[in-house]
Amino acid sequence: SNLGQGWGVRAFGSTCNGFARHGSDLDATCCREASMNLPELFLPDLLEAMAMLLEVQPNFTIVEKVTSARIPILRMKFRQVLDVDLSLQNIEPLPNTQLLRSYVSLDACIRDLGLLVKLWAHSAGVCGAPKGHLSAYSFTLMVIYFLQVD
Repeated sequence: SNLGQGWGVRAFGSTCNGFARHGSDLDATCCREASMNLPELFLPDLLEAMAMLLEVQPNFTIVEKVTSARIPILRMKFRQVLDVDLSLQNIEPLPNTQLLRSYVSLDACIRDLGLLVKLWAHSAGVCGAPKGHLSAYSFTLMVIYFLQVD
């Protein structure tokens, strides 16, 4: 309700697409409706304003403000248990999440193999875009490609 009319929060990523492992974080974006005719806002400033709103909420603890990234995010803890990455106006991952969820719904082995490859990549130290490696999402896409070709 503090966000104002036309704003909402949408979850995406592995927690929503079926490829989450134990301890996965929740990725979410705060975005305004496409029909809202508002001027473009400077995302780092908007992220700061969002942080101020969340700092007074007892269930959230701000861990880090990543304002210099291509997609600025707030790294938070919800009830000291769940890691949450909150971005703003980051709607590009939403259809990707739906697509991967559709693949998972086709057959349980898709999810199982995807998780197995992600676990291997993390344990081998070859996963993580911030470290210069492929993202977990990239490994998931490679698994789906592998399952589609003969």
